[in-house]
Amino acid sequence: MKVDFKNFEEYQSKLGLVFHGTLAVPLLPFALLFLEIKNRGYQGMIEPGMTANVINYSIALISGLLVAQGFNLLKRKIYQVEELDTLKAKLQLYYNAAVPLYILVSVACLFLAAALWITTGGVVIVAFVIVLFVMSLNRPTPARYVKILKLNKEEKDIIINHKDQELT
Repeated sequence: MKVDFKNFEEYQSKLGLVFHGTLAVPLLPFALLFLEIKNRGYQGMIEPGMTANVINYSIALISGLLVAQGFNLLKRKIYQVEELDTLKAKLQLYYNAAVPLYILVSVACLFLAAALWITTGGVVIVAFVIVLFVMSLNRPTPARYVKILKLNKEEKDIIINHKDQELT
């Protein structure tokens, strides 16, 4: 997928929008369900017990595996960065590698929200918080681009010092 951007600020804005959007979509139903459980005593569709526990732990495990797979995909795509010459191509590669990660995380969070709706289990809430914490540590920042893409001094200067330079 090709994203069009002229400078780093525009790139940062587009990638940040995808990152925050993919986290906000599942966060809304999850938060509404959580508030419904805490304030109105919603009990879920399945009574607490062995079936609910199996569902909770299974969905938490599946969600964890989806997030791990997303990071694996990112890592595999980033290896191609050494073959690229321009900063724009490197940033494009990062975008194309990061978006699938964000989508997989969003799907994992949607699974967790569905499990919360079905069982109201605490395990699901903890798993959701862990996923959000991991993603907060891996949000797209200029320092992250420099580190992951192993940029040279000139490219690093454009990213870190926000030099308003057209990317070619």
